[in-house]
Amino acid sequence: MQQTRQQTTSPRSASASSGVRTSLIDLEIVGGVLAAAEVGVWQLFAAGPRLLASTTALSILGLEDGEALEPNEDALRRVHPADRERVAGELAKARSEPGAFALEMRVLTSAGETHWVDVHGTSAHGEAGFEHACGTVQDVTARKEQELLRELLLVTLGHDLRNPLTAIQIGAGLLLRRGHLGESDSNTAQRVLASAGRISAMVEQLLDFTRIRVSGSSPCSSRPGNLGILAAKAIDDLETEHPRRIIELSCEGDLDGIWDVDRLGQMVRNLVSSAVAHGDTSSPVTIRITARGGDVELAVRNVGRPVQTDALDGMFDPLRRLANPATPSGVSLGLFVVHEIVRAHGGTMQVTSTAQDGTCFCVVLPRHVESTR
Repeated sequence: MQQTRQQTTSPRSASASSGVRTSLIDLEIVGGVLAAAEVGVWQLFAAGPRLLASTTALSILGLEDGEALEPNEDALRRVHPADRERVAGELAKARSEPGAFALEMRVLTSAGETHWVDVHGTSAHGEAGFEHACGTVQDVTARKEQELLRELLLVTLGHDLRNPLTAIQIGAGLLLRRGHLGESDSNTAQRVLASAGRISAMVEQLLDFTRIRVSGSSPCSSRPGNLGILAAKAIDDLETEHPRRIIELSCEGDLDGIWDVDRLGQMVRNLVSSAVAHGDTSSPVTIRITARGGDVELAVRNVGRPVQTDALDGMFDPLRRLANPATPSGVSLGLFVVHEIVRAHGGTMQVTSTAQDGTCFCVVLPRHVESTR
C-alpha cells in the first residue's frame, strides 16, 4: 500500500473576470479541501500497487502506510466480523460490474476500537475486466451513534414506556366503570386517566416526530372514511380527558373520502387539544367540517390570547418554535405532526389569530389520497 500524493495536473482558469465561472480546479486545492473535511481518497488497482490512499483514508480505514494488502480474505481483516461477508460481496460486485458503488461498514482500529465508515467509489473495467476503482471514504461514527441512540429512544418509548401507561389507563378506567368510588376518589381516578392519556399522546407525537424527521414524510394507508365521524370519535375521547371544557362540532354536506383514517383522527385530536390547551376556559372550542366539492374543509377555532405574528411563521416547526421567545409555553409536537399529516394527504393548512376572532386552524383536504406505505 502506498500513500497518495496529489499533484497539480489541471490548470486554473486564466480568466480574470469577476463572478462565478466554470473552470478546471487545482488538484492540490481539492486534496486540501477533502483533508479539511476529513474525507479520505483512495484508488484500488487490479495489478501493481494494490491500494493508493491519502493519509486521511489510511487513518479512517485503520491501516498503516506500507502495510501489505492483497486481494484475499486478509484484506478484510480490519472490517468488523459482522460486516465482512456483506462487504466482501459488495467489493466482489464492484470488481465484476463497472460503475458507481457505495457501502457502509464498521472497521476495527489497531487499538480495537470500532468505527463506522462510508465508502463511495466508481469501478473502471477494460477488455480484460476490472482495472481499477477510486473513490472517497469518510468516518461516520458520530452519525451512526446518533441513529442508534434514536432507535434506542424509539424502542424505549414504543415499548418500555407504553406498557406501564396502558396499565395505568386500564386500571383507572376499570375503577371508574365499577362505580364504587366516592366523589373525591372518582375525581382522582379521572385525573389519573386524563394525565395518562396526555402522556400517551406525547409519546406518540415524539415517535411520529422522530419517524417523520428520518423518513421525510408521514406515511399514508388509505381506506374509505367519513371525516365527520372521525372527528366525533376524537372529540368524545377529548371530552373524557377535559370534562369541564365545551367542544362543539358542526358538519355540513358529504364528508366521505379515501384517507388514512387513523392519521386524520390523530390530526383532529391534536388540533382540538391545542385549542383546548391555549383557549379561554370559559369559551367553547368549535369544530366546523364542510364539504367543498372535491375537497373537505375542517376549521378548529378557540377564543383566547392571539398568537403573535412572528410566532405564526414557525407555528408548525418545533425547532423554530423552541427558539422563538414569542411562542406560547407548553406548545408540543402536535402541530408539527398535524402539518405533516395534511401534507401527506396533499392538503393545505392555514392559521389565523386575532383578538377579535380568536385562533383558527383551517385544513382543506382532497377527498382521495393514495397510500404511501
